[in-house]
Amino acid sequence: MHVRFGEPLDFSRYEGLAGDRFVERSITDEIMYEIMTLSGQEYVDVYGASVKKSMTAGSSAADAVATLQPPVREAGDRAPTSLAG
Repeated sequence: MHVRFGEPLDFSRYEGLAGDRFVERSITDEIMYEIMTLSGQEYVDVYGASVKKSMTAGSSAADAVATLQPPVREAGDRAPTSLAG
């Protein structure tokens, strides 16, 4: 088992913006991007509940994700444009 720690994330630029769903989504995206970077996993822009719901008997989660995930050219438009810090 390995434990990896990244650099501290700085969200001070969002001070006073609590409750703004777009700001909170941006913070979440930055955190998820850092987790992806540290873990070496691929980011999938699909909620787990949606994957479970779309799985049929005998299909894998990877198959369900392939049908739910937006095409690469569209997904790139939603990637974080800047990192925290």
